[in-house]
Amino acid sequence: MELDRRSGIPYYIQLKEQIRKNLIQGIWLTGTKLFTERELAEQLGVSRNTVSQAYKELESEGILTSIQGRGTFVADSILITQQESRKEKILRIIDVAMEDAVSLGFTIDDFVAFAHVRGMEKKAFLAKMKVAFIECNPEQLAGACWDIGPGVTIIPVLLSELKERQGQERIKAMNMVVTGVNHLQEVKEALAGCERAILGISLQPKLDTMVRIAQLPVERDVALICESNLFAEKVRIALNGAGLFPKLMIRVKPQEEELQRLLPQCSATIIAPRMRKITEHCRPEQMELIEFRFEPDVGSINLLRSTLLELKSKNFSGEN
Repeated sequence: MELDRRSGIPYYIQLKEQIRKNLIQGIWLTGTKLFTERELAEQLGVSRNTVSQAYKELESEGILTSIQGRGTFVADSILITQQESRKEKILRIIDVAMEDAVSLGFTIDDFVAFAHVRGMEKKAFLAKMKVAFIECNPEQLAGACWDIGPGVTIIPVLLSELKERQGQERIKAMNMVVTGVNHLQEVKEALAGCERAILGISLQPKLDTMVRIAQLPVERDVALICESNLFAEKVRIALNGAGLFPKLMIRVKPQEEELQRLLPQCSATIIAPRMRKITEHCRPEQMELIEFRFEPDVGSINLLRSTLLELKSKNFSGEN
């Protein structure tokens, strides 16, 4: 990689684009280990802070992942290609709409003003949206912190609550219901007659989590600390589906004394979202904690956002 010293473009931005280029061209694939910050800084003749800033911004975008003591890796080389293709599609849509506006006698400034006002109207409406997320275990409900739009509130609901009248009443206050595809039919049957949109989404472990687990020594046990056996089974199935078969020592809502006996025997600990505090208190020094979360894939997030906007458009049109 080389930086243009005369362009005036900040070095960290140039570095980000160089990394993106390597990913788009397939030079670096998912799981590839990058140079350390110090190595790359020396190679390019820049400060370590420059490399650090580029890495951190790409990590925040989900493209890179940093594992303490092991380095920086490509988290998802496919994601950046998808981002670029989606951007190009949106720009084509904007171009067509702009041309239509001009043909109707409006100026480009008029078009920009209309788009801004309409965007703010939709943003304001979305801020009032409530989405019920239904799952069978508390761990996945606790981990539902998805970016599906500014102000959209995700309300966690246990699948078992749908059998109770109170749970049914809670759903009536929602704009939409979301659940994992494996529970979709069950949720539809439980909410038969409900006028709310019900959407099934694909939930998968975070890629950087799977990379970290894949790098653990296979000869030693791995502790799995969670709140329910349902979650433990989902973790086991997800790992096996990815070709990973760690020796899991599963503990559900363990006491501190039990953790203090168990953790020194293990190479690392996989934890559910709300089990970090008790585990950190009991773990041996330097033991790696790997938080296991299930998140919607990119296609599901896009489907969820578009469905919300559809609902918004229908309600918005009705209001007008």
